[in-house]
Formats: sequence, C-alpha cells, structure tokens
Amino acid sequence: MEAYSMKNPFPATVVGVRPVTKPGSAKETIHVDYSLEGSGMSYVTGDALGVIPCNDPALVDALIAAVGLNPEAEVPTPCGTTTLKEALTTSCDITNLKKPVLTKWNAVANSAKLAAILEDKDALKDFCWGRDLLDVATDPEMKAEFSDAAAFVGILGKMLPRLYSIASSPDAVPGQVSLCVGAVRYTTAERQRGGVCSTYMADRIAAGDKVRVFVHSNKNFRLPEDGNTPIIMVGPGTGIAPFRAFWQQRVADGATGPMWLFFGNPYQATDSCYEDELAPLVESGKLKLSVAWSRDQAYKIYVQNLMEQAADEIWAWLEQGAAVYMCGDANRMAKDVEKALLNIIATKGARSEEEAAAYLADMKKAKRYQKDVY
Repeated sequence: MEAYSMKNPFPATVVGVRPVTKPGSAKETIHVDYSLEGSGMSYVTGDALGVIPCNDPALVDALIAAVGLNPEAEVPTPCGTTTLKEALTTSCDITNLKKPVLTKWNAVANSAKLAAILEDKDALKDFCWGRDLLDVATDPEMKAEFSDAAAFVGILGKMLPRLYSIASSPDAVPGQVSLCVGAVRYTTAERQRGGVCSTYMADRIAAGDKVRVFVHSNKNFRLPEDGNTPIIMVGPGTGIAPFRAFWQQRVADGATGPMWLFFGNPYQATDSCYEDELAPLVESGKLKLSVAWSRDQAYKIYVQNLMEQAADEIWAWLEQGAAVYMCGDANRMAKDVEKALLNIIATKGARSEEEAAAYLADMKKAKRYQKDVY
C-alpha cells in the first residue's frame, strides 16, 4: 500500500468538533479531533497536519448556475472523471483569484473591464482581495460562455491543502490528532464569506465524516531533548495550538522542566482557550501562565507587553538555558515579540543592540529559539 502523503491523503474519520471560545467571540475558535487509525501515519510533537478541504456547496451551486452549465456533466480531474459539481466541491480552487485564472477566463469572456484590471498591478491586487470566482461570473461585464463543463474546469487551479500546527501529543492521545482552528469569516462586495478550510471544519463536518489529511513534518519546531530544560512559549490566539501539544508531551514524558506560556486574546469572558486544561497545570506548579486580554481595559495589552513587564524573570530563565518558542501571526505579533525579546536581552543582559542580536542568533543556532509563524 502506498504511504499516505500530500499526493495521497488519508481519509481520516472526524472524532468530534467542539467550540473552544464562547458564543459571541470575535475570535471564534474550534477544536477538531481526527482518528489516524489504519493510516500507518505517525507524527512528532511540533508537526503540522495538512487538511484538504471541500468548497461550500452553496458557493459551488451558485457558480454553476452563473456559468450556465450542467452540474452533472462529466469532467476530468487528477483523480479521474467525475461530475462538475463534485469536481468544483472537492478538486478545484474557486475562491482564490489569481492572474493566470483570470487571464484564462478573459480568453473566453473577452471583457474590456477585466482586461484593464489585468494590465494594472494595483487594480488587480485590489480586485482579487476578498473576492472569488462567483464575483467574476456574476459581473455582467465579465460574463463568459464556456463551450462545455470540461473547458470551464480546465481554467481552474487545484484545491490546495492548508497546514495547521498540531494541537496534541501522540503520546497523550495515541491514534488521534487534534487541531485548534480560528474560523475566518468576513464580508466583501456585499457578500458574507469564509476561509475555505476553517469554515469547512467549523460548519460542514461532524463526527463520523471523512476528511482528507496528511502529516507535514516540522523539524524546526521541536521540544528540547532534555525534559529538564525550561521552555517559554508565546502563542496568542490559535498560536496556542502547538503549545497544547507541548504541555501534553511534557506531562506524558514526566518532564520536570518549568514551562511558561504567554497567551493573548481580546476578551476573557469569551476568548479563553483550554482553561480547563491549563488551570490544573498552573495549580500544580507545572506551568506559569501570563495572559494578555487586549480589550478588557481602556488600553490594549499584548503578549509582548507582558514579556516586557516580566523582563527580569525572562532574562533569568534565558540565563538558565530556557528555550523560547513562538507561534502565530508572522506579520505583526512575531516581529513585536522578537523586538521585546531583543530588548530584554539588551537591557537585562547589559548588551548593545548588536550583542543582543548575536545572543539571539546563538540561541537560534542552539535550537533554543524556534518559530512557527504564518
């Protein structure tokens, strides 16, 4: 039997889907458990899970109606011949607008409006942001009449997998894998929309369903081999995912090294994550927890602010050989946290900016500073 992989995903059974945050949260977060039984797949704490989603059936139906094709028409796909509706649901990317697809669309539509957009880089970027193929198909000035369903499918890109940091330890839950996922929802061009994979898991799967998955190794995000090593984990929002795996693994290993988690979200009332698991760890002294509720007071507090407030203790941990891990948004959070870390090293370690950067670079080389950012 061929090993399961991105090209040959495993149809994992959904064990369950449950909310992590409370109703009304602007950071709607869900927890999904999949069974890996019968897959022969294994993972290491710190790895990611690739999930191949299905498109929203309502979007698929609306797109087929807009292009005026028969949903039962047979079309070729990489997995063999199937119906147009099935292909658009499981195999084709219909939500990400990109220049190659729009160029092929306009070879059929011959739209002056779309041609002008394609020639202007900024206009193209603005047009593609937050829109999908249905926006193009329902624009009277961009209407395209395809000769048949196969010609339409032929212009589309393929459905790509999404990678999520695994939120479980294989030793804590053998034969299963867990994800902690933020449901992406937004409105553009007067239509409510959602992230393809996050809303697939939040809205359209249930226990017993099959979902195509594969393990993606992340060798650059690993716990220290020595369980006595202190670890500092910085993971606001769904950045907490791999750290749930970390604390599960350390408990399963009977590791004695201290753990410190910096977590953040907007409101304590609606946005806490895994508090039922964290509370016993804090009470038993196995974990130190610092939480930034950014909107619970007049001024905003983020994880980097809490780090700066705890500068003396963080520096003491670093000097004791602590490993620092960061997970979450690459654009803002990761830069702000790294800046705070460099500032702590410089001020508390009495180092120049260059010396602080060298200290952090040495930590990176020693695998004491690892990032899982996206």
